Amino acid sequence: MQPSATHTDVACIADNLRRTVELTELGLALRQAVLQQRNPQGEGMTQVMHEIRLTKEQAWRQSRS
Repeated sequence: MQPSATHTDVACIADNLRRTVELTELGLALRQAVLQQRNPQGEGMTQVMHEIRLTKEQAWRQSRS
């Protein structure tokens, strides 16, 4: 028989799920951007990486508040 989850365990699980969703969204956004990319010089990938950084910073700020 498993012991019941503590509040800390539940918070940790919720945090991990939130991060999983965020990473999935970032991965899907990256995939979409790459598929839509029309510039062979790689400027599209630079824009994608910039968007990912902005999204990660926003997620980090939200998790701190």
